Amino acid sequence: MMSYLWLLVIGFIIAFILAFSVGANDVANSFGTAVGSGVVTLRQACILATIFETVGSVLLGAKVSETIRQGIIDVRMYNGSEHVLMAGSISAMCGSAVWQLAASFLKLPISGTHCIVGATIGFSMVARGPQGVKWMELLRIVSSWFLSPVLSGIMSGFLFYFVRKFILNKADPVPNGLRALPVFYAITMGINLFSIMFTGAPLLGFDRVPWWGTLCISLGCAFVTALVVWFLVCPRLKKKIKRETTAAPCETPLMEKSLNGTVGSMVITDPHSGRSHTIHKDSGLYKDLLHKLHMAKVGDCIGDSDTEERPIRRNNSYTSYTMAIYGIQGDPKYKDLDGGLQRRSRVDSYSSYSSAVTSGSTVQDGSVTQEAGRDLTVEEDELEVDQPAVSLLFQFLQILTACFGSFAHGGNDVSNAIGPLVALWLLYESGSVVSNSPTPIWLLLYGGVGICTGLWVWGRRVIQTMGKDLTPITPSSGFSIELASAITVVVASNIGLPVSTTHCKVGSVVAVGWLRSRKSVDWHLFRNIFIAWFVTVPISGLISAAIMALFTHVIL
Repeated sequence: MMSYLWLLVIGFIIAFILAFSVGANDVANSFGTAVGSGVVTLRQACILATIFETVGSVLLGAKVSETIRQGIIDVRMYNGSEHVLMAGSISAMCGSAVWQLAASFLKLPISGTHCIVGATIGFSMVARGPQGVKWMELLRIVSSWFLSPVLSGIMSGFLFYFVRKFILNKADPVPNGLRALPVFYAITMGINLFSIMFTGAPLLGFDRVPWWGTLCISLGCAFVTALVVWFLVCPRLKKKIKRETTAAPCETPLMEKSLNGTVGSMVITDPHSGRSHTIHKDSGLYKDLLHKLHMAKVGDCIGDSDTEERPIRRNNSYTSYTMAIYGIQGDPKYKDLDGGLQRRSRVDSYSSYSSAVTSGSTVQDGSVTQEAGRDLTVEEDELEVDQPAVSLLFQFLQILTACFGSFAHGGNDVSNAIGPLVALWLLYESGSVVSNSPTPIWLLLYGGVGICTGLWVWGRRVIQTMGKDLTPITPSSGFSIELASAITVVVASNIGLPVSTTHCKVGSVVAVGWLRSRKSVDWHLFRNIFIAWFVTVPISGLISAAIMALFTHVIL
């Protein structure tokens, strides 16, 4: 095999680019919602994800790499023509990397697993024709486009409904929140431990533990977690909430700027006329505005460093809404766009609100236009808000679920980046297509490093889609999204249903966003994401097939 050393070298370079693209796209699933709800900054998310993705890839990655390596095509067809399989592995990595980088550029979260499966089928069709492709695998993937988001959406919808009914909607949500906290921690710990152990990480010896042993250990750890939270965490949280809620209400300059000091009402200055509008405490809008002020820091977490230099465009609900609150003029270049926004019928709660405020300015003080009044009464559908106390309850839980998600993701998705490289390396080392050698740890680590590089360099694009553009997220809704999608992935994969982490997370984000407010989900963006899922397998397959054809007819 020495004559094919150059194929191995090219393989290592392309595998790093593929790992980079997985980091830039798929890692956003783990931390997108946590960054979106303002629980962690983008920088903190990158640090946490780097640690957990790398550890997960090394401890859990070996098992899943086997499936990617041998589960999609019959490798025994390449006996005697090992160099063709090597070229095929390189083609598969190219096809997958190109499409994932394109999707990251377009800020669309897609499934890394589907990419590599499509690319593997693509090269196999060129090299050996349709025979040898396991078509049932492809059928399972197609079914997962619909199964994943629907199952996960239903699950997170139920969880969020429970959280809202028993905690968020109470006059004082703290007592119920504190009672539920140990249960939430126990479920999070139990589900994730079971997932990690059931995967059977050979490095930790979990592959030798029977399923009932795994179940007992998971339940035991969940119970211990619940006790620790009830006796140690809850009392401290209770004190912290008491301390913070008795502190001065106007703590941030943004709030001081927007609250007029009279308890129970808020004054908004109209950006066009300079007139003020009072919003009273009992209107749902008051809560919504307070929440947006509280969340003002989220923009800083996600936004690029050069946002100050860019003109403000009112091209989405967030910016138009915030401009109305803070009295910021739009950029003159986008005047038509601004006017169009006000002429448009209500698209969602934010733009309708800003149009209500601006149209209200044409009347004399003391009276309210019918249109503005009507708009605000229809505005029963506005986004619910987490009270500061509730945010405190769910903050650490959301970080915990995100870290677990990242750990499991590292194990699962490093295989998408490294599966073909493992095949290449073992082919080169043993000269046989059916090598039974275990996946080398250093290869998994190599994949982990590539994933983390991609996350740091380009991860923010998809994080913004998952955490901010699709629908606004709060700590309570973010926790519901993460826990429910984790449960769905664990249950479905152990039953044998094909699900994708990305699809589950997107389904959950949309379902919870829709439950919180019918108008807060960006359906155009969701449509684009769904189309991207739909074309993932064919596009990565076609790119891979083209490169394989080049290898077959020109290079080899």
